[in-house]
Amino acid sequence: MRSAEEYRGREQTYLKHFFLERYLERVAYNIGSAFPSFVYVDGFSGPWRSENEAFEDTSFMIAIRQLRAVRDGVRDQLGKDLKIRCLFIEKDPVSFASLKKAVEGVTDLETKVLHGSFEDLVPDVVKFVGSSFSLVFIDPTGWTGFALSKITPILKLRGEVLVNFMFNHINWLVEDQRPEQVASFHDLFGGPPPDLSDPIRREEVLVTHYAAALKKAGGFRHATFTRILWPLEDRTYFHLVYCTRNAKGLLEFRASEKKLFDEQHKVRAEALHAHEEQRTGQLALLTAAQKAPPQPFVVERSRALQDGEALITARLTASQKVKYEDLRSEALELSLFWEKDLKDVLAKLRTAGRIVIENMGPRERTAKEGHVLVWQ
Repeated sequence: MRSAEEYRGREQTYLKHFFLERYLERVAYNIGSAFPSFVYVDGFSGPWRSENEAFEDTSFMIAIRQLRAVRDGVRDQLGKDLKIRCLFIEKDPVSFASLKKAVEGVTDLETKVLHGSFEDLVPDVVKFVGSSFSLVFIDPTGWTGFALSKITPILKLRGEVLVNFMFNHINWLVEDQRPEQVASFHDLFGGPPPDLSDPIRREEVLVTHYAAALKKAGGFRHATFTRILWPLEDRTYFHLVYCTRNAKGLLEFRASEKKLFDEQHKVRAEALHAHEEQRTGQLALLTAAQKAPPQPFVVERSRALQDGEALITARLTASQKVKYEDLRSEALELSLFWEKDLKDVLAKLRTAGRIVIENMGPRERTAKEGHVLVWQ
């Protein structure tokens, strides 16, 4: 993947690609360890605003490169031949021509490109995936073209889905009462949008409602999300909404989010630094890191820690006895709450005498899979 500096002015795209690369590596390797095949689907492939002739700054080429590495890693480390297939879809004729030309040069992976609307090609996607485990990436430039009712057959496939929920666009227009706009949002949510009367919780309500709608339509066990901000402003550009039926996938999503958390702070600080130099025409004496403002996620991170501890305590109080992995699955649906946070809370409760951890070995100090948490 190209450096953040080469995405200057498109830092939000860099961060999306940063996350996709890391999550795709983990999910494909895990699937390759357990299954003979893996399918990757990109429903809005582009390329969009690529500034590299080899399209190295596009999601489809990043996926191809990462999947090659996964295939080779599975072969070298596990002695298995993982069959990887990729399906790329693009509606715009100019972008499709570029996509087709770029993918034609890929001969070591099975790839297929389709020209048309993602919604209209849902039957083709279902046929291509078949019974294989899949990751479907839905990355539109707006909020149309993937109506919930139309993509439901894809959501029901054996696999996971990652959707770019374009909050910046949706937030501005979701209350637009023009008939065509009302209809488009009904399509997106699979019904009327949620109650937005509380302005403080507006963003949380929108993305939570959408994640819940995806979860229900696809019969997923877990649904969650993480957000990416504008490069120079402390407001949301989009959320990446994720659905899975596997607790391992949720664990990997949160681990990738943790890496994104640090990278986003660094990249946005550098973007602000460059912007100030350009605005003033003077070279700054301090480094970007030294001039960086407080992380914009500080409030959300603090709230996530509080919410996570409250959820854990409530679950233990209500059930009295809970398997570690079951509690982890519930807690990690919270954005910006990671497995180490769960372990820290449980360690604190154990020190305070509020829980006993069964099945813990004499040298073990933290809870893990196979342990049972008993409320005292």
